[in-house]
Amino acid sequence: MMWYKAWLESRWRFFAGLMLVALIAAVDIGQAKIIMPRLGIPANQFNQFVWKEYFTRVSLGWTFSTLLLTAGGLVREHALGTSLFSLSLPISRRHWLTIRAFMALGQSFVLSLVPAIVIPTVASLIGRSYSPWEATKFSLLVFLTGLAAFAVGILCSSLIQGEYAAVALGFGFVFLCGMLANVVAPHSEYGEYITGRHHVDTAWHLTKGWPWWGILGNIAIGALFIAVAARHLDRRDF
Repeated sequence: MMWYKAWLESRWRFFAGLMLVALIAAVDIGQAKIIMPRLGIPANQFNQFVWKEYFTRVSLGWTFSTLLLTAGGLVREHALGTSLFSLSLPISRRHWLTIRAFMALGQSFVLSLVPAIVIPTVASLIGRSYSPWEATKFSLLVFLTGLAAFAVGILCSSLIQGEYAAVALGFGFVFLCGMLANVVAPHSEYGEYITGRHHVDTAWHLTKGWPWWGILGNIAIGALFIAVAARHLDRRDF
């Protein structure tokens, strides 16, 4: 029942995110001939353009959609006066948070795979070609290195009553962390830890391993934020 409730509460946000990510990928790839010269990318480097799009606009759209998926929860229900139903169910607050988190995580994973379908498809329509497998690897990298952003959304939704205020705060926090990381990271190479730049070959394919420091760092930070969110919900007076 709780899984179904979590799905009902998030389904419109999921479909909105699905359309947003698909639209960004489709429009950008469809206009590759126009955008590539503006970015200084040669016409014969379409693969480089795909990599750049993945870790700029596509990643940005996915992050926003993910934060939207994490909105809601008991704190929001309390603000609306509807939390008594959820609190009366025979499960703990932590269990309810876990269900919401896994539902949002699964939906976020599906959204991350959308560009892996859209990009090769649109590329073929404009006379280009791109490997679905290579696109899938970049999609997985976007998902894995975005887990901290996902956890920020869970944390904000457990602290702030306003649904969209939590999304806005989460987005601002992620943006601020990215700026600070670029300042403190060695040689300002924070982006290299999450985009896999050092692990792509001359064809701009992810063939030289994975940026495990970036992935493990996101997992660790994400676990910490979710643990803080669970502890806060346990102590909060509804």
